[in-house]
Amino acid sequence: MPNPIKKESLSDRVYATIKRQILSGELSGGMLISEEHLASQFGVSRTPIREAIRRLSEYGLVIIKPRSYAMVYEVDDKEVQDIAQVRLALEELTVRSLTPEAVERDIETLSRLAADCQYYMSVGNRAEVFVKDSEFHLELVRCTGNRALYDAYERLDAKVQLLRIAQNLNNDDLPRIISQHPSLIDALKKGDMELSTALMREHVIHSYLSR
Repeated sequence: MPNPIKKESLSDRVYATIKRQILSGELSGGMLISEEHLASQFGVSRTPIREAIRRLSEYGLVIIKPRSYAMVYEVDDKEVQDIAQVRLALEELTVRSLTPEAVERDIETLSRLAADCQYYMSVGNRAEVFVKDSEFHLELVRCTGNRALYDAYERLDAKVQLLRIAQNLNNDDLPRIISQHPSLIDALKKGDMELSTALMREHVIHSYLSR
């Protein structure tokens, strides 16, 4: 029996659930998305399903073929390198734009997200690790106060999420990458620009070399 979703937030709930399915790998790159199946799964009409798929398309996780089908976005090897280069440039700009005062003001949120990453890694919930890692980096960018930088990074975030899934990092590499967050926070809080930049480069580049 499908579990009906409360009508006051149908689209939001469907959107969140499909997004989690994509980020967990349950819906993998290149997989077709069936409106009929999802409508049956959630016990709703196709209208909130279509709205959720449209939002996922705007976010960058789904491709919509008009009057045809929707499909989970799939990245290729060339795009992996392109996204890695752009992400590194944005992350380095973030580090250069951060002040110790800005990091200190947001230290509780940054530390909590870093701890959340470690916790979900310890219980084997990789999908939630990816979500919290994404939130950690977005929060760093937000701390710069540079709205244009945040908007650019936010638009790239969906592709970064898909790369994390496609890479399928093993159980040695992923914990090592996640464990670098506290060291990065500490270096930023101390205002050590050289160390912060080196740590961020290692953090991002290692993410893609560990494929």
